[in-house]
Amino acid sequence: MRILQFKVTGQNLSKDGDFSGIVAGTKGYLHTEYNFDSEWDGCKKAAVFSRYDKEYPVPIVNGKCAVPDEITGYKCWKVYLVGGKAGYRITTNEVEVYQS
Repeated sequence: MRILQFKVTGQNLSKDGDFSGIVAGTKGYLHTEYNFDSEWDGCKKAAVFSRYDKEYPVPIVNGKCAVPDEITGYKCWKVYLVGGKAGYRITTNEVEVYQS
């Protein structure tokens, strides 16, 4: 299993660590982990993975989630985050991930 690390500061999502050498075509192998700031405290969180027009939301549990198999076969995919609690919703920018 490989874990891709991200940093989340308010609405800013950024890569945090080594994203080199990721190879397209894996299944059940890639996971993401997020380091959230206090603006996300108490929110239910989801990562939304996308490729072209299709989006695949995945719940974030304990700061982590799996990358959907539906997108790991592509050379490039994107991810952004959504969080919410009573009367509060926050989203981030999209980040592209490239695979060889």
